[in-house]
Amino acid sequence: MHIGIVGPIASADIVHLLDDDSLRLPKGYAGAPLLVCLIEGLLQRGHRVSAFSVSADMPLNRKASVTAGGKKFSISFCPMRPRAWQPNGWLPGRIVDFFGFERNALQHAIKREAPDVIHAHWAYEFALAALATKIPHVVTCHDSPYKVARLASCSRLTVSAYRWLRILMARKVMRNSKCMTAVSPYMRDEIQALTTARIAVVPNPVDNLALALARHREVPVVPRLAMVCNGWSDLKNPQPALLAFAELRISSPDAELHLFGHDFGPGETAESWCTQRRIENGMVFHGSLPHQRLLQSLAELDLLLHPSLEESFGVVIAEALTMGLPVVAGKSSGAVPWVVGGGGHLCDVRSPEDIKKTLLSVLDSKRYGRLSSEGMASARDRFSADQVIDQYLNLYKQVVGQQVEYIKQTVTSGEVA
Repeated sequence: MHIGIVGPIASADIVHLLDDDSLRLPKGYAGAPLLVCLIEGLLQRGHRVSAFSVSADMPLNRKASVTAGGKKFSISFCPMRPRAWQPNGWLPGRIVDFFGFERNALQHAIKREAPDVIHAHWAYEFALAALATKIPHVVTCHDSPYKVARLASCSRLTVSAYRWLRILMARKVMRNSKCMTAVSPYMRDEIQALTTARIAVVPNPVDNLALALARHREVPVVPRLAMVCNGWSDLKNPQPALLAFAELRISSPDAELHLFGHDFGPGETAESWCTQRRIENGMVFHGSLPHQRLLQSLAELDLLLHPSLEESFGVVIAEALTMGLPVVAGKSSGAVPWVVGGGGHLCDVRSPEDIKKTLLSVLDSKRYGRLSSEGMASARDRFSADQVIDQYLNLYKQVVGQQVEYIKQTVTSGEVA
């Protein structure tokens, strides 16, 4: 089968799949290495895969996509306007026309490659482009547009307006999609009322490297914690966790907190915030790393602290559990309790005191080893790439089969000359 995947893909995450010179590729769209995991799994099954994404470092020409390829694989990057509201040369900000320029470019690239089925990730511009091609489709929803917009309303006015306009895009996707999936039961329940399609729950896949790095852990003598946040925002909620770690250092003065993600590198927002409050001792600011390097770094640590207020799934949680790291995360943070299962403890992530108490509870010698083992087993059983790909392949076959049957019926009835 020839399968199309459209969504956020960074060129740094797929260079190992390419025969071409990767130095000429645009940067792509970082933030979803799970799509690379899906692509790799489909290629290993013998399928042909064409991937499509956008990049803000390309000339603004709708047909000026950049394509590179490998064995049974190709990736096409289309231009994305860098500014959301302000004009981009002769083009308006991308939210002003609901990503119309980007959608047209993606639609053109998808039609050129003509896959048998197109799988769109996130129910916004990527899904709208896929639906416009009329190719049999699957749309996977990775967030709740209303929940994200409500949380954004606590931030700047322009951020809030941007998110509410994105809702209109998502509503159009959900009205017109015939096959939709959600990455958790929480996600399904959040969006089911917005569509007449039956939404299947298919979780995000865990990278095979996480499985390779899995090991049972015993309580550490000196705890080394990890926190992965992509962006300093109200939704990611890092401040209470940083304050909680500073309190933890009073009883565990050698403890370390390793911070990963955009805004969490040396000299970036998180370090500046901590330095101003004189709580930076014991913190190591790594910043953004390629996904495989991130997994290798996490595998050397002892516990994942995840303070996000809302997650539709939480891939980093699943990856940490798979590698044997117990997790401390939010008890009211969307899908987080479902993903964590028996592999960690939940708390009020708005409260530094509650976070600290929960960290100490998990690091207790009577609990830590059991949480490590239970988390590994649960994540392996629910989130392995093989299980996820099996579910998606069944859906691909269904939608392609339905299209073929529709064409047969149309021809038989004489509606097509």
